[in-house]
Amino acid sequence: MPILLLSGCSASDNEPSPTTSAKPGAGLVDTWVSTVAKEDLRRVVPDFPREHWCDNAGRFEWTFNADGTFVIDQTPLPDCPKPEVAHIEDRWSADGDRVTFTNEQEVYQWRVDGDQLTLKHISGGCVPCKAINTANPWTRVD
Repeated sequence: MPILLLSGCSASDNEPSPTTSAKPGAGLVDTWVSTVAKEDLRRVVPDFPREHWCDNAGRFEWTFNADGTFVIDQTPLPDCPKPEVAHIEDRWSADGDRVTFTNEQEVYQWRVDGDQLTLKHISGGCVPCKAINTANPWTRVD
């Protein structure tokens, strides 16, 4: 009969590990901020229309809620007027490392490393969404 010895376990061995019982995307649930400059838009989408730079640049605060809803609020850059749509509310869902934003049917691969959230565009046709969401890492709000 085999004998199991646990005396060799260190404190790190007792750390919780991801399980299938964890809600998909639980690591996203928080508030994140990112600043997107006009140059960032052009870096991500080289032919991003100049007339839409101000509408899609600025400081963005994105809150993912555990109930599958999210809110994004935008503060314009100092040299830009307030955009027509500076507040968005919608739904999100996750499956593994993929997150889908319902209204635009945008799909991204997500990764959290410490206080940084990085999104990589997988599919969807919303050019401003791709540019804003992937231009820079998002930082967790304390």
